[in-house]
Amino acid sequence: MRLLWHISNHCNLQGMGGEKSDGRWHTAERGKRIVYLSGYPALALIEVLANLKGNPKLFPDSYQLMKITVADQVATGALEPNGLLSDWRDDINQTKFIGDSWLAGGNSALLAVPSVPSPESVNYLFNPLHPDAKGVEIEWCKWIKYDKRLFHIPETN
Repeated sequence: MRLLWHISNHCNLQGMGGEKSDGRWHTAERGKRIVYLSGYPALALIEVLANLKGNPKLFPDSYQLMKITVADQVATGALEPNGLLSDWRDDINQTKFIGDSWLAGGNSALLAVPSVPSPESVNYLFNPLHPDAKGVEIEWCKWIKYDKRLFHIPETN
């Protein structure tokens, strides 16, 4: 059994967001489901922070952390960072092509990929439509208050 982590407003692993908007590792398309998972809760938070846009004073007060269990028999592929072009962090078309190809191939329920903001860390792409997806389950979902220091906003008492 392995643990993975995800931050979302929705306590599910349906991957509906993959149909609605592009991500680092996929292009949005009807019927294309994908969930981005992280190897550690702190990495999941870094990924969310890296993608927040706008005025920090308008950011949400909290986030929902999901603890996810992965059964040992769930097929997992791995993308080796040294197999990527040297500019992969800046070339979103390259990473989208890789993720889209992985989803279309259906070879595994999970694909380990390097994190862009923390390239020595590992994120996982999850295909909730893969037959092995039943071995990936939510253990719990918990709302956590953001530490305002992350946004350089002093706490008010």
